[in-house]
Amino acid sequence: MLSLAFIFAAVWACTDRDDDLTTANIRIKNNSNLNFNLVEVIADSLFYENVDVDGFSEYLEYEEAFQAMPFRVETDSANFDFTPEQQDLDPLPIGLYTYEISINEEGAIELDFKID
Repeated sequence: MLSLAFIFAAVWACTDRDDDLTTANIRIKNNSNLNFNLVEVIADSLFYENVDVDGFSEYLEYEEAFQAMPFRVETDSANFDFTPEQQDLDPLPIGLYTYEISINEEGAIELDFKID
């Protein structure tokens, strides 16, 4: 019986996070020196809440996602808007992605897109 439990645990442990994906999943990494109270991705009105400095959000599923999409960041002291200079027209394939968000000294958002 113990060997059956071990085999089940070994098979379950071998499952990758991206094995069960059906859409693009994006998370936020806060590379700024401000805590993000809310990050709203305008295209889908999806919300990430309470992303601390150097922290990550949970992944959220998108019906259609791109390497850069408009979003708004709310902090305790200010709100920041991001609009991509050029919209990529090709949607992201199924997978895991991270938007690494920084806010520069002028108060502009800098986005670094990562494939996880």
